[in-house]
Amino acid sequence: MSNQFDVIAKPRYPSGHLNLRDSVLFVLGAPGWQITASIVVSIGIYFYLPPEGAGLDVQVSEEIFLGVLTAYGLARLIGGVIDSLADPIIGHLSDTSRSRFGRRRLYLILGIVPMVFTPALLFFPPGEPGSHEVFVYLTVLLSLYYIFFTVYVAPYNALIPEIARTDSERVELSRLRSIIGGPIIMTYGILWLAGIKLFKTLGMDATMAIQVVVVISCCVSFVFCMCPIFAVKEHELGFKPNSMDMKTALMVTLRNRPFLIYLFAQVVLILGITMSGPAIPYFARVILGRDEGFAAILSLTMLPGILLGFGVIPRVVTRLGTKNTLVTSVLILGLAHIPYGFLTPSVPGDSHDFFNLALIFSLSAFKGLAIAGMMILPTVILGQLIDLDQARTGFGRSAMYYGVQGLMTKWVYAASAAIMSYLLSAYGRSAEEPLGVLLIGPVAGTLCLISAGLYLCYPEEQVRQEGRDLMSEGKLSL
Repeated sequence: MSNQFDVIAKPRYPSGHLNLRDSVLFVLGAPGWQITASIVVSIGIYFYLPPEGAGLDVQVSEEIFLGVLTAYGLARLIGGVIDSLADPIIGHLSDTSRSRFGRRRLYLILGIVPMVFTPALLFFPPGEPGSHEVFVYLTVLLSLYYIFFTVYVAPYNALIPEIARTDSERVELSRLRSIIGGPIIMTYGILWLAGIKLFKTLGMDATMAIQVVVVISCCVSFVFCMCPIFAVKEHELGFKPNSMDMKTALMVTLRNRPFLIYLFAQVVLILGITMSGPAIPYFARVILGRDEGFAAILSLTMLPGILLGFGVIPRVVTRLGTKNTLVTSVLILGLAHIPYGFLTPSVPGDSHDFFNLALIFSLSAFKGLAIAGMMILPTVILGQLIDLDQARTGFGRSAMYYGVQGLMTKWVYAASAAIMSYLLSAYGRSAEEPLGVLLIGPVAGTLCLISAGLYLCYPEEQVRQEGRDLMSEGKLSL
C-alpha cells in the first residue's frame, strides 16, 4: 500500500533527508524544548499547587472564580493565549524570511536563550505565597516563555516536512526523533522527581531541591537545543520563500478543510493527554501513599510500551495507513485512562494497594504503546497537508501551518492545566479527599475518545490523491 506522495522537489540531501549524523543532531532539539515544557507544565503545577505532604507552600490563591478558574489556571491560560497569537505571526515571518542565516535557523538562534532560561525564573517567585505579586510574576514569566518557545519551536517543526519529503521519510525521521528524544524526555520525567528526592536527602528543603533541579534542567536543555542549529544547511533545501501577505497566507491555510478536521482532532487530544504527565506525582502520593521517587518509577513503566510501539508503528502504518493507525493509538490511550477513576487511596501493604499497583502498571504499558503512535503520526498527517498546500500554491509554507496549529492548540495546553487545577482545587488532592485526582483519568480518557472520532473524519486518501493529481498536471512550481 502506497502511503506517500512522490518527492515534491528534488532535494539536495541524500535520499531527501539529512545524513545520519545531522539527523541525530536535528532530532536532539526536540527533547531540548520538551524539557523546558516539562519544567513549566509538570514541575510548575507541582511547585505552585503541591500535593499534601510534599513540604511545599501553595504559591497562588486556590479561590475558584468564574466557575472553573483558579489563579494558577488563569495565569496559564493568559500565557497560552499570548502563545497562540504569536504562532501564526512567527510562522509567517519565518516563511517569508530571506535571511542569510536561513529562514528557520535564524529564529532558532533568536529564541534559544530566553526559551531555555526563562523557566528557571518561575521557581524564584517574589513576595509571600498566595500574594498578588506571585500571580503577576507567574503570569508575566509564562507569557514571555511561551512567546520565545514559539520563536524556537515553530520554525524547528517547520523544518521537518522540508527535510523529509515523503510520508515514509517523515515516519522514519519522526521515529528517529521519538527513539532518541522519547527515552530522553521519559528519563527526564523520572530524573526530576528522583532529583528532588536526592537533594532533599542531602539536606535541602523541598523548595531549594526543586530550584536546583530546574536550573540543572535548563542547562541540559540549552545543550540539546543548540544541536539543530549546527545540523541544517537551509540553502541546500531549495524551498521558495512565501510571497503572500500575512492575511492572505492565513486565509489560504484556514480554507484547507482537511487541515481544519485534523486541527479539531488535535485540540481535543491535547486537552486530554496534557493532564497525564503532571498527574503522576499526585497519583503516587495521594492514591498510592508513596513519594516522588515512586512517581519516577511510575513514569518509567510506560517506556517498554513506547519502545515496542516505535518498532511496530511503521509496519502497522504500511497495513492500515497513517490515519487508521493514529485513530487506533488514540482509542487505546483513551480507554487506558478511564479506569484510573476506580482506584481507592491506599498505603503500602494494605488491602487496596496490590489492586492499585496492578491496575496502574498494566494501564501504563498500554498508554506507552499508544503514546508511541502519537509521537510519530500527527507530524506525518500534517506533512501530507503541507504537501497539498505546496502543490496548490508553489510555496514552502510549513511554518504557517505549524503557526495556525499553534494558534488553535497552544491555548489548549493552558486550558488543560486550568481544568486539572480546577479538579484538584475543587474536589481535593489528599488521601482524605482524593476525588480531584481520581477524576483526571476519566476526564482525560473521554477527551481522547472524542478525538479518535474526529480523526476518523480526516480524508487521508482524498488529500493524497489531490496532491498526486496536481503534480501530474504540472501545477507545482518551486
